[in-house]
Amino acid sequence: MNGKEHKDMADQLLASEHTEDEEEPVGNKNVVAQPDGSDRGTTSTSENVRKTIFGLVIVVGIAFSWVGATQFSQSTYTSDFSSASVNVWFSTSWMLVCYPVYVIGCLVVLPRSRSGAGLKTLHRDAEGVFGSRGLCLRTFLTLTVPFAACWAVTNYLYVYALGLIAAADVTAIFSSNTAFIYVFSWLWLHERLVLLPVRSVSVVLSIGGMVLISYSDGFEGSTALGVGFSVGAAIGSAIYKVLFKRFIGNATSGQVSLFLSVLGIFNILFLWPFIIIFYYTEVESWSFDKIPWDYLCGSAALSVAFNFLVNFGIAVTFPLFIALGTVLGIPLNAVVDLVFRGTNFSNFKIGGSVLVIVGFLVMLIPERWQQKVACWTEGSCPWERRRAAGENTADGLDNEGVDTEKGLDSGTKATTSDAEVQADFPSV
Repeated sequence: MNGKEHKDMADQLLASEHTEDEEEPVGNKNVVAQPDGSDRGTTSTSENVRKTIFGLVIVVGIAFSWVGATQFSQSTYTSDFSSASVNVWFSTSWMLVCYPVYVIGCLVVLPRSRSGAGLKTLHRDAEGVFGSRGLCLRTFLTLTVPFAACWAVTNYLYVYALGLIAAADVTAIFSSNTAFIYVFSWLWLHERLVLLPVRSVSVVLSIGGMVLISYSDGFEGSTALGVGFSVGAAIGSAIYKVLFKRFIGNATSGQVSLFLSVLGIFNILFLWPFIIIFYYTEVESWSFDKIPWDYLCGSAALSVAFNFLVNFGIAVTFPLFIALGTVLGIPLNAVVDLVFRGTNFSNFKIGGSVLVIVGFLVMLIPERWQQKVACWTEGSCPWERRRAAGENTADGLDNEGVDTEKGLDSGTKATTSDAEVQADFPSV
């Protein structure tokens, strides 16, 4: 689709993997003496090396696919074609291939899935994304429709903004969605206000970065509209991710692939009328014989590639690499804008982008690390002591105080993983 479509889905995948990877032992801690004198840690160390190598390759792939999808989307805007709705509809339609390609991949690498029973098990596991009922009319209407609407609106805002301001500006502002994710997680997921000062710094940095980027070209005309649409896309992306977390939870690669394919089907069947409405109301202008199919196909193909890199990356490397791949999209887009479009990246934009990136990275810091930096002992933050005095065991407290480990785990999965996933949606 465009540069954001799959960032959201990446987040949901990262959610299920983040905590485990944080605590993975490395180095000598992995070495366990065996009766035959061998070291069990050798396998673990080589596994970490393999994950790191794969991770570096995937980081590059994610960054370039996101940047490419964004740049191709921006290139569709010409004097003869100006339609974000056609761009979004066409790109989202390509999501239809996600689940079939996933199944084909499983048939190649998983021998147990090559039988009829294996395929049924594979599909049944993927259907888990729609709950215990699986994929049926009820779950289609209650889950697919609202998420497809949020997806379409968010992507429309993102692509529309690309027609008004530089791609680097759009991606930098969009990357601030981690700040909105934290705010919405607190409101809708009832997430604990863990280390509010540190997380607040992330939110302030992201907002400051958006202000600097906006100020560089002035707060008026098409620039102001482009900035506003970029901020709207960031908010829409955050809403999508947090609601996915609340109503669906953590998802596997197969579940995400099936969900994307269902979104693609819904898009093909039901969202095309908006293209006609925008055309005849003159909100958008285009003619069929002037549609830039090369750029549209390039954007859609790279968006699908982005999605598969995220899905594949979760299985073979550390989640942090997936997040870093999206952060690299900001400077890469700036370079492309400068070299191929002659758009200068001013000092204000550089400073704003740095603030957004730092705010993004701060949100990725594990809560235990943040507590140590803040000189707090795990489980003894002031707000936890107050809650421990006023709640009973039914609210998550044991006889000695706060169930610290449970609280930290849930907090980490809800907040940190969502921040990681910035990744996604290169269309949202």
